[in-house]
Amino acid sequence: MCGIAGLMALDKTRQVDPELLDRMTDVLVHRGPDGRGTWIREGIGFGHRRLAIIDPRDGAQPWVDEQGRGVLTYNGELYNHVELRHDLEAKGERFRTSCDTEVVLKALIVYGVNEALDRFRGMFALGFYEPQDHRLTLARDPLGIKPLYWTLRDGLVRFGSEMKSILADPTFPRQVETTTLVNYLAHYRLSFRDRTLFKQIREVPAGSYLQWEGRRRNEKRYWSLPRIPEAEKVDRGAEATATEFREKLTAAVQRRLMADVPLGAYLSGGIDSTVLVHLMHQLGHPNLRTYSIGFPEEGGNEFEYSMLVAKELGIKHHQVTLTEEGYFKEFAPLIGLKDTPLSVPNEVPLRFLSRHLKHKITVVLSGEGADELLGGYTQLVRSPHDFLLSKALQEEGGAFSSDERARLESSLVNLYGTSRLDNQRDQFLALYQWVPGMQRQALFGDSAFLREAEREIRDDWEETWAELDNSGLDPYEKVLHVLELRHLPVLLQRLDATTMAEGVEGRVPFTDRDLVEYCSSLPLHYKIRWKGEAEAEQAAKMNALEVAGSLDLTKYLLRLTFAGEIPDAILMRPKTAFPVPVDAWFFGTRHEWARQHILTERMGSLFDLKETERLLGSARAVQEGMKIWMLANIGIWLDSYFS
Repeated sequence: MCGIAGLMALDKTRQVDPELLDRMTDVLVHRGPDGRGTWIREGIGFGHRRLAIIDPRDGAQPWVDEQGRGVLTYNGELYNHVELRHDLEAKGERFRTSCDTEVVLKALIVYGVNEALDRFRGMFALGFYEPQDHRLTLARDPLGIKPLYWTLRDGLVRFGSEMKSILADPTFPRQVETTTLVNYLAHYRLSFRDRTLFKQIREVPAGSYLQWEGRRRNEKRYWSLPRIPEAEKVDRGAEATATEFREKLTAAVQRRLMADVPLGAYLSGGIDSTVLVHLMHQLGHPNLRTYSIGFPEEGGNEFEYSMLVAKELGIKHHQVTLTEEGYFKEFAPLIGLKDTPLSVPNEVPLRFLSRHLKHKITVVLSGEGADELLGGYTQLVRSPHDFLLSKALQEEGGAFSSDERARLESSLVNLYGTSRLDNQRDQFLALYQWVPGMQRQALFGDSAFLREAEREIRDDWEETWAELDNSGLDPYEKVLHVLELRHLPVLLQRLDATTMAEGVEGRVPFTDRDLVEYCSSLPLHYKIRWKGEAEAEQAAKMNALEVAGSLDLTKYLLRLTFAGEIPDAILMRPKTAFPVPVDAWFFGTRHEWARQHILTERMGSLFDLKETERLLGSARAVQEGMKIWMLANIGIWLDSYFS
């Protein structure tokens, strides 16, 4: 893993500033402590900070093609680089190293950008320059594991692995992108479409590439998540499906064991990380080390489960404890490292854990992506049950008694404000938000930017859901698609930030492209199903919150495949969030700390501070501490970047 940066003048005759390129490169030193390189010519400059994983001796960048056909600055791991190398050699290419970087560059040159990106299997963000056409390409991997940001200002394209490369120019204007800010509170994403929280700074969309040739800019999506209607899926039977799934997941794990440095894994004690560690152990990974982190408060860790797995496999397991004081000591520095508010509370402990494990390993495998792939968010993935229940209640006659009908309609009204759920998008969004619309309106007041932001956010969801409706997907598969494309990027960004902050590379087998495409082709009942016929009949007269986690099974295929191989206490353990005690902190010991960071003059330029103070005083329900946590994030970020 590495950090990349660069700039290109649209006018080829214009010189780029070497001092600016140096600053853009060196602010990424945490991503690449093992080496540094820059390359600069008329109208173009690339920078690179290296974390050496494969061929540590010969993989220095930027990489210049010996025939002058192209230049590459690259952040990533190409897991199929050996296969591609053989094919390129058959086409006449010669290689000087065993590093995947050289394969990436020659593949882009020989196959062309679109075909090369489609052939790549791995995680990557890259800048590729073709001197003959003065053409710059910026590209990201299919699911957006590796970040890449860009801006165009004064005829100069600038890009970097982090926004701080662009902000390294002291003359760059800093303005808040208010639609993205509103969307952060609504759905806790740090981007809206391709817009970041800074006006003029954008991200390259996952599975896409941008190209500038002179002053022309083109954008193309080279990969999309398959959308296969349920009626078109083929069921090969439970035994065959479990065998195929195991083979593909094992291959995904084996690919990610490729490294010339020590490698280990996170082990939370949940089913996802346990399966990965189990497969790593079966594949014979030597001196396997695993790591978990938690808090000393009651219910603040999952150490009993992670230790159970470690003892079962006989592996070296390390448990790290982070105190409340330690958490808040790390809070603001991580915001400064990310250049944004944090997305989820467990980013702080994950960075702390990365600092700890760096003493022993440089690469860590993690379980992000399993929940989105196989339907693991218990209540959220079961939410279509309410949409379908509402339709059943609207049918004349039906299987409901008058008392059952009244009770169910009342329960839907309590959850959604109505029992008539004609639109699945609105029903889903009522659950998939942190700060509800009415509360957002109170926090921001009657501002023009809020009205515009809410309109843009609504239009974006309408466009997204219209595409899903036109694809013929089952209501449950629509939710899984949204989670894969909207929710997962937040977690991948979290993993990248918290590992690269300490010079550690995080790898995520459940985001393997071949595995993702395979799981998209599977019938829904391999992901989420009722425990049996009796439970299905019982669920027909209950709402989603009543049945989720009690009458159904999520991630069924994962449980089926590894039944009898991992402890039952792990196999059937319900989904739990990483236990960060934000409610206890912000309703108690950290309430005044939160007020000091939220009720500030800078926050007052965007928020209605009277309404914000009212929220701080009234928030006491379960998980409402998360709202205070998010507002504190924004306050620290505003004071850090806009003072």
